[in-house]
Amino acid sequence: METVYNRRRINVISWLSYFFTGGLVSTLGIVIGPVATAFNKEPAFIGLMFSLMNIGLFLPIMISGILMRKFDLGKQLITGSVITILTCIALFIMPSITLFGVGVFLIGATAGLMMSIGSYLVVRINDDPKKRSANLIFTDFFFALSGMTLSLVLGFLFKHGASWLAMYGIMGTLSVLMILLCVGQKFPVVAKPEAVAKHDREAKEPWGFAAYVLCFALFAFVFSELVFTLWMPSWLHEHFGLDTDRAAIYITTYWMVKAIGLFLNQFTVRFVKLRTFLFVSAVVGLISLCVVTHSESAALVMVAVGVFGFCNSGMFSGLMSYGSLQVKNSPPTLTSALLTTASVGTLIFASFSSFIYREFGLFWALNIATVAYVLLVLAVIIAGIRSKAEKIHHEMSVG
Repeated sequence: METVYNRRRINVISWLSYFFTGGLVSTLGIVIGPVATAFNKEPAFIGLMFSLMNIGLFLPIMISGILMRKFDLGKQLITGSVITILTCIALFIMPSITLFGVGVFLIGATAGLMMSIGSYLVVRINDDPKKRSANLIFTDFFFALSGMTLSLVLGFLFKHGASWLAMYGIMGTLSVLMILLCVGQKFPVVAKPEAVAKHDREAKEPWGFAAYVLCFALFAFVFSELVFTLWMPSWLHEHFGLDTDRAAIYITTYWMVKAIGLFLNQFTVRFVKLRTFLFVSAVVGLISLCVVTHSESAALVMVAVGVFGFCNSGMFSGLMSYGSLQVKNSPPTLTSALLTTASVGTLIFASFSSFIYREFGLFWALNIATVAYVLLVLAVIIAGIRSKAEKIHHEMSVG
């Protein structure tokens, strides 16, 4: 009765889903300049246009559970990829600011769909907890890998006169690859959720104050990271006079070091308490971010960018894990709440920081990331003080 899946191929589909989404989100800072120049608009205006992409990305994540129960996973991935390919072709034929807004919304929606399905597939096809954890970390690696490679490639292409459409040519090519991987592949069927008895709902374990604080911490982290990657290239160009390709190296360094950290920090948390790991990472990350935004030395900024990337490599998964540990039996609703609040950071970062750019200038647009990171550090401290995770772990160990 159990369907036989090509697990390796499904894992590759998941990795490509994260690579696609990572490439779309992490390269905004590289793309925003060429797009603004092509349409003769201010970078702040294009930043607001990218909010349409973030809305498109957010909506499928919100309704992913419904979509995955109603429609075949492979057909969803193929449909989204076809829409992206047609959108990219339309942008090449009729590049206008209106079509650009519609296009980034549709491509963003495809990315949200891919990320939701990719995450589900990794969990579904890996029953063994250790293997599942390893594959989840490796899947996260492809998000960072995409930011690293595409930032470098696009920086090089734009330096040598390539159009902003190069970015969407890459997205279209990745969509073609996704279709080729999905055609003929059997996907797991998402089971309908079982009805929950009323007394079970009434007896459910309360999450506790720390869980809600960690939801906010995830929002602050995602918001800070994306604002940083959006405005950092523009800051390097304005403050240090760096060309597009040299500025791209800084963003590439960030994602490269973060990717390395994704491998190393999975071992770190085995020897260091998660609460301590999050606190140290957040504090060092904040210090490095302050150096990035206030230093007059381009070399020192490069070092600080690398440190910031390494500190951030374990933050998202660490905050997710710490949040789920606040209850003895972590329910899906808690995981959903953590992911949803993190997605709100993705939803608003471009529009809010673009508003700050327009009203107060580039320095403060970039330093909104610093303000958010300060709030992240405070949230980690408060969550650590109010955490129930250590008590629960002790009780389970004794029991």
